[in-house]
Amino acid sequence: MSKQHVYTIATIRDLHGAMAMITNMAGRGLEGGTIEIAIRRPGKSRIQEAKYHAMIADIHRQCFRGYSVDGVKAVLVNQFALELEEQGTPLANPGQKVWDWKSQEAVYVRPTTTKFRKAEAAAFMEFLYATGAELGVAWSEPALKAYSEFKEAA
Repeated sequence: MSKQHVYTIATIRDLHGAMAMITNMAGRGLEGGTIEIAIRRPGKSRIQEAKYHAMIADIHRQCFRGYSVDGVKAVLVNQFALELEEQGTPLANPGQKVWDWKSQEAVYVRPTTTKFRKAEAAAFMEFLYATGAELGVAWSEPALKAYSEFKEAA
């Protein structure tokens, strides 16, 4: 049982239906050995992710074409994490420096947007909008739509 199954439960009625499926799957999974069942609050949504990727794409395309999109995203995430740290509200899952014993230097592992909480993803979008404004980014239609939908939802 290597595949992860996630059920979003918002009501007691959802809970009853999900528990039946979980019980069935857990029973089958136990045939192969020990399993884990986790309960957590939902993280950021795929919609939030798509929205900030549209904004990152505009920043990359207009300001930093000489670098990869992944490289620009890494810098933006790092700057965002540093800003939050300076404000005294660091990310729940911050980056870390790890010692490379072969090259004898520190390697920075940036925070991953995959582990952003909903509020962190929302704050990241605000950060991207402000950063883009500072850089003179002319937002594309997808990025403008993403940001306006985000502002309406907030």
